[in-house]
Amino acid sequence: MPALRRRVVTREARVDATLLGVDLDDLRLPIKEAVPVAARLGFRAIEFGLVGAELAEATTSQSGRRHFLRFAKDHGLSAAAASADFPGLRLTDAVRVEERIDRTRAVLQAAGAMHVPVVTAAVGALTDAATGSPSATAIDALRQIARDAERSGVIYAIRPSADAPEHLAAFLSALDAPHVRICLDPAAMLMCGASPHRLLALRGGDVVLSHARDATAGGPGRTGAETAIGEGDVDFLAHLMLLDASGYRGPHIVRRLSSEQPLRDLAAAREHLARLRAELAE
Repeated sequence: MPALRRRVVTREARVDATLLGVDLDDLRLPIKEAVPVAARLGFRAIEFGLVGAELAEATTSQSGRRHFLRFAKDHGLSAAAASADFPGLRLTDAVRVEERIDRTRAVLQAAGAMHVPVVTAAVGALTDAATGSPSATAIDALRQIARDAERSGVIYAIRPSADAPEHLAAFLSALDAPHVRICLDPAAMLMCGASPHRLLALRGGDVVLSHARDATAGGPGRTGAETAIGEGDVDFLAHLMLLDASGYRGPHIVRRLSSEQPLRDLAAAREHLARLRAELAE
């Protein structure tokens, strides 16, 4: 365990805690345009999907991986994370879970070859909403993914949404896999009626990547909706303070999935978060 923690800390230490980043997919531009636009908007870290056809093909070869990373570095961008989202392939689906594991393994290997420290993924519900019982299928699948992540030298960070914080905390304790951690998206949880701040209180030390996204809160029988940052129900000042208190030292990846003007919204979000971080630093 000590050796593992040293390796994780070493990789995280490459990224300045004050960095604000962006997911290139949210810019909705070809990769060759997205990288310079991200830099121009003032971001200094990036997350990028390794599932989409364009980037997956561009990074298949060793030379392609080197070219992409050099291109990003030349624009002042550090590669904070890659994503491995497979809509429709749930970790709780015993019929298709092996396909999810196989496809995730390929992304983990690609990320490892690129020296990208974290691979994030949406996972949906991992526990029974009424009882909190963990899905045995998901436990088995994540243990396999954890072994693949360890072999690839990366961390697999799940993005919680539908699980109650207490249920998810118990799930992670039962899983007991150090290479499976948390990428915390407060909006994803809030839209499902779950408290990201409660999860931070319970498992804050497991957060290896922060997504900054806003939304209205959901509740019984209704789901919240994403908003521009500062227009929803996420208390970002408190959120940043809790992350700092938990020991989080990674970047904050600004997200905007549903916007007619993503570049405007992402730029405004970066400015909003930069002001909050400056306020915290005073």
